[in-house]
Amino acid sequence: MSSIRLGLAAFLALVLQLAFVDHLSVLGVRPDMTVLIVVMLGLRRGPVAGTLIGFFLGLFQDLLAPATLGMNMLAKSVLGYLSGRLGQNLALSGLALYAPLFAIAVLVHDLLYLMVYTRLDLYRVLRIFLVESLPTAVYTAVVGVVILAVAIVLGGGVFASRREAGGGL
Repeated sequence: MSSIRLGLAAFLALVLQLAFVDHLSVLGVRPDMTVLIVVMLGLRRGPVAGTLIGFFLGLFQDLLAPATLGMNMLAKSVLGYLSGRLGQNLALSGLALYAPLFAIAVLVHDLLYLMVYTRLDLYRVLRIFLVESLPTAVYTAVVGVVILAVAIVLGGGVFASRREAGGGL
């Protein structure tokens, strides 16, 4: 995947998050497309690319809400790095393995974000985490598996991490 395609994928995820995700809302819960793209690209491209994609997607999101400037950058950068490391060390060979990975990614992202946002007010972190983050994680995992299944079908049956594909992605 070239740098241009990588940038286009990140831009598309941000546009989807801003323009389309509200239409996917179920009982006020919306999937987090930017977390999905950070995790998918981190798994495929490694920790450096995952961190960079996370940083820039977080930056763009933070620029839209200046009051929280830096929080999305931090959370998505860490998530991109962790996803990249995971992709180097794990062989994820079944579609069902991605659902818990996507859900955990949303929970990690939200936990990092909330700890900074609430200034470590553990009661607020726990309340927001249980009421908003858990349903978002489940919904994002479902949407992520559907998107990944479509990507596998369109890609000829392959979605491999960089290690599985021999580093040629």
